[in-house]
Amino acid sequence: MSAAHKRRHKHEEHEEHVNHERWLVSYADMLTVLMALFIVLFALSQVDQLKFAEFKAGLTKGTADSNQAVSGSAGIMDVTNGNSVVEVSPYSTGEQMQTSSQVQQIVQSLQTAQTAKDLNAAQQEVKDYREVEKQINSALTATGNQDQVTYRITSDGLVVGLVADNVFFANASAAVEPKGQQVLDSIAPILAQLPNDIAVQGHTNSLPLSGSPVYRSNWDLSAARAMTVVQRFADGGIAGKRLSGTGYADSRPLYPDSDPRALNGNRRVDLVVASPSSDSVKALLPSVAQQTATGDGPAELTGTSDTATDTATGTTAGTTGSGSAATGNGAAASDISAGISPNLATNVAH
Repeated sequence: MSAAHKRRHKHEEHEEHVNHERWLVSYADMLTVLMALFIVLFALSQVDQLKFAEFKAGLTKGTADSNQAVSGSAGIMDVTNGNSVVEVSPYSTGEQMQTSSQVQQIVQSLQTAQTAKDLNAAQQEVKDYREVEKQINSALTATGNQDQVTYRITSDGLVVGLVADNVFFANASAAVEPKGQQVLDSIAPILAQLPNDIAVQGHTNSLPLSGSPVYRSNWDLSAARAMTVVQRFADGGIAGKRLSGTGYADSRPLYPDSDPRALNGNRRVDLVVASPSSDSVKALLPSVAQQTATGDGPAELTGTSDTATDTATGTTAGTTGSGSAATGNGAAASDISAGISPNLATNVAH
């Protein structure tokens, strides 16, 4: 055999045999890890009672008694979940969580504070309305028309009532008479300066409308009167977006039909300076107004069906700052107080 052949034969490599038992190494490693895990678990389950008691006492000294999460347990396995009270200190301030009675007290105090806030707001709003009354009364006094309007404060706001007798509207007519135009022109600049919306509401008495070639019923008549006033105010400088007009016919009377003031008193146009406040403040306005003196301003209308004032005497009902009757006519006032409507002798106005 040649030397070259021997060298080739010497360096020839043989394929190694595959070890099919290498998985035993991984298996042994897994068993070792499992055994270590079980040893650790077993060690944890054996609690030194003395050391645990010392550990518990140390935690107790370091925190408030009321903030313990676990109380009265001899060992960690002796805790009965659900039976012990867990009290947590919010934000670690040391204060306990509020009980139901404490929560109720807080709610009541908040409600009381809100009620006081609403009352203050209602008192201020009534005060503002009284100033508006004074301004209107002063403007009307300058033209001698101070007896042509009434004032009252309701949950809707300040109501300036225009008694729709022949001074404002003729019978079955929505055209404003010259004297009524003078009154509206005196009121318009004052209302134009206010931020409140102005709702014009037309009302009639309960007598049915008949023989009118223009209006089918008191609904049409009351709505037409309201819109006539709205148009007059719009021409007088009040922004149209603040104005609205509504006809109510005889559905919202100030006085019941049995009251001698009903025929004239219910025939009216109301100018409502709408309250911008919340419902809770609006609800307080009538009672606050009744409990607050008007001072040197005009007297407010009382004794009507939408107020709580006693109507037995009828003394203040339908009065203004001068003490005159709401109709502005002394003779008419005498007839009404006697139970006789001044319009029954001729044509009953609607």
